[in-house]
Formats: sequence, structure tokens, C-alpha cells
Amino acid sequence: MDKIFWICVKIMQIMSNMLGITYQQLNVLLFVILHPTITLVLFLKYKKYKRLWKEQQSSKNT
Repeated sequence: MDKIFWICVKIMQIMSNMLGITYQQLNVLLFVILHPTITLVLFLKYKKYKRLWKEQQSSKNT
């Protein structure tokens, strides 16, 4: 597990150099902004499609 962590750190260091930002800035962008945003969007989509599926199932039964 330790080896995987350090591989990920190295990848993020390379990415931050390519983007011209610091490792810390990239870390904030990925794990404080991007990841929670994607998680929220997917959760909202799940709720929407779950509601639509229930409506479709109830219309089939009537």
C-alpha cells in the first residue's frame, strides 16, 4: 500500500509540473474541489434517475 501511495504522489508531482502549479494546489483542486463536485453530480443524477425509474414502473402497473 505504501508503494501505491508514493507512485500516486510522483504522478501528482509530474502533473503539477506539467500544469505549472504546486503539488499542494493540485491536491486541493483534485480532492477538495473536483472529487466532491463529481460525487455530488453523480449522486444527484442517481436520485433523478431513481425517481424517473419509479415513475416509469408505477405507470406500467396502472
